[in-house]
Amino acid sequence: MTLLMIHSISPLLIVAFGIVLSLLLIAWRRSQKLILAFTLTIFVCAMLASISLMMNLTDAMQVTILMKVDNYGNFAFILILAASLAVGLLSTAWLTHSVEVHDEFFILLQLVVLGAGILVMSDHFASLFLGFELLSIALVGMVGYSRDSQYSVESSFKYLILSATASSFMLLGIAFIYSQSGSLSFATDLLSSNEVSPVISLFHHAGVLLFLIGVAFKLSLAPFHFWTPDVYQGAPTSVTLLLATVSKVAMFVVLMKFWFSQPSLFIQPIVSNGNTLSTFNFMSIFAILSMLVGNTLALKQQNIKRLLAYSSIAHMGYLLIVLMVLSPQSVVLAWQSALFYLSAYVLATVSLFMVLQLTQNNSCNTELNVDDWQGLFWQKRSLAMLVIVAVLSLAGIPLTMGFIGKFYLLNVAFYAQQWWLIAALIIGSGIALVYYLGIIFALFNTSSIDQHNGNYRPLKLKPLVNASVVTLVAFGVALGLYPELLSQIFINF
Repeated sequence: MTLLMIHSISPLLIVAFGIVLSLLLIAWRRSQKLILAFTLTIFVCAMLASISLMMNLTDAMQVTILMKVDNYGNFAFILILAASLAVGLLSTAWLTHSVEVHDEFFILLQLVVLGAGILVMSDHFASLFLGFELLSIALVGMVGYSRDSQYSVESSFKYLILSATASSFMLLGIAFIYSQSGSLSFATDLLSSNEVSPVISLFHHAGVLLFLIGVAFKLSLAPFHFWTPDVYQGAPTSVTLLLATVSKVAMFVVLMKFWFSQPSLFIQPIVSNGNTLSTFNFMSIFAILSMLVGNTLALKQQNIKRLLAYSSIAHMGYLLIVLMVLSPQSVVLAWQSALFYLSAYVLATVSLFMVLQLTQNNSCNTELNVDDWQGLFWQKRSLAMLVIVAVLSLAGIPLTMGFIGKFYLLNVAFYAQQWWLIAALIIGSGIALVYYLGIIFALFNTSSIDQHNGNYRPLKLKPLVNASVVTLVAFGVALGLYPELLSQIFINF
């Protein structure tokens, strides 16, 4: 391995080396403040390394056969690190008051980030599975970390079953693919050859479908979404943020890397006995179901975590649109659209969970409903403004990042002539307006402020927290009004 290759994976090496140092630090001295500061320092150093690499990397760098480092993966890793920084900061309050042991939580957080980083750099099924298992096993421990919580054991057990099911489908699919191709590299595409026998084609196609079903479980795509709201509700709020952002970004990016390395998946339909069995069509069905089912089931949700769980199902359905391209020339547009939409989704999700965590700290209730945010605008306007900007972005209202992101997705679907997907996106977005606007209306509702004053302690935020809230609002507004600030980065990839 050359020095250039080592430099290209330096962000991952920083996180991996940081985990070893963290274990030594815990052995020397147990201190929540010390391990938190050290964890955040690791993430910041890895982010700076990723930014530096992204500015200097012109072409993709193949690091052995397992990893392929490119600017798409680097940008995705920056999103992962940014969300993980927010998780680390938001975890301190509930760890201090609810859990007696804090150090291991931050070790698990670092392991999640390392697993996610391996996923977004993967170019091989072996590295993909290594990253997937590292991410999933660490998340199982984090979901059930607050042992005294009412739903802690249940949610952790359900997440364990979901992860094991996803792993089983993925492993069986990978085994089928390997049995026919003799390679675990993403770039091996037997189905592009016209000389492939029908039996080999059938087994390889079955393997691809099984692998995609495993990914669908991890992304909580419909109809594989049933326990996702339960896991979101039972996990600690900061861990739910980790599930909604880091896990989703990592799995979707590795899905795109696999998908676009297989031209037969999105160009050539597979024909058996005269019937088209295109994987393209299966993914379209997953997308449409996720958009409609996720938004419809969110309509009657009052628990904020469960509502955001169903919302994330719909947003993953929206994102599947970028896979529906008809030519290799459209792949660049698909990557740019996906990364912009993921940026908007991560920013809005971090914003909402920050407000959720802060209001939980000031409330007697551990589970907050939409009604618990009633009158928040008159109690703490900065938090209410952050919720409004985030919700409008998720809803895709004009002059927000979410609107620009959905415009990009519509552009991809239009060029691919996927009219059903366009219709599902429009209908799903219309349904979502009902529950998104319901959150905004609750912020201004003054009818129950008096009764909530008995449940809420005064919302006094620390200067650092106030600065973070203002910064997130500024980012949400600025990138919605001037999306070219972010789009210009993708053009240089």
